[in-house]
Amino acid sequence: TFQAEDEIAGICSAIGASFAGCLAVTTTSGPGLSLKSEAMGLAVITELPLVIVDVQRAGPSTGMPTKSEQSDLLQVLYGRNGEAPMIVMAASSPVDCFYAAFEIAKLSLESMTPAVLLTDGYIGFGSELFKIPKMKDLPVIKPTIAQPNTAYRPYDRDMETLVRKWAIPGTDGLRHRIGGLEKTDGAGLVSTDPENHERMVNIRENKVLKLAESIPQPDIFGASEGELLDVSWGGTYGVVRNAVEEESAEGEQI
Repeated sequence: TFQAEDEIAGICSAIGASFAGCLAVTTTSGPGLSLKSEAMGLAVITELPLVIVDVQRAGPSTGMPTKSEQSDLLQVLYGRNGEAPMIVMAASSPVDCFYAAFEIAKLSLESMTPAVLLTDGYIGFGSELFKIPKMKDLPVIKPTIAQPNTAYRPYDRDMETLVRKWAIPGTDGLRHRIGGLEKTDGAGLVSTDPENHERMVNIRENKVLKLAESIPQPDIFGASEGELLDVSWGGTYGVVRNAVEEESAEGEQI
């Protein structure tokens, strides 16, 4: 654990750890996420795994630091310059925080794409009984790591998943350029060619979209049909479910 002097140093240090071959995580709340946004784009364009945990609170600015508010979703989805899609998930309960953190780390590592996990203070104030699972019972995480002294180009990728290989610094034969400038598809040379840029933008977007194909449809709770459909996400899960239970007990079709 490293406590940096500010949010920008925190995420840039985490990107450095990711470049070095580690599962890197950086944490913040809404105002800090604003400061991290430029470096989030750096993680997107370098195609490095990175997990950003955003514990949402009421804003804007410092807002109400001790109060929860689901106010960062649009910032997380779109709050970066250029086209910079990322994986976004939200935890719905204290126990789900564990499994959501594991799942988003797995997705980020296996797809070489940065990801944001949303949570909020009210989940932190809650509690659930939880038996910590054994590692052998959790899904295996399989990042694609480049092997030493093999034919390597940094932006060659699996044509099905569009995932590039992770090159750990110091590994023989894996020297390559890194940084925020656009690179050529495959060779990874600095490029200002518009057609290459469009291709790389589409590749980074399609990597995220392909992940959606493996995500199951949400389970419907309550009546299979009715006059009212409640849709919630993240930390409102418990409150909305309780409301549906109470209204259903009174005969409402929700």
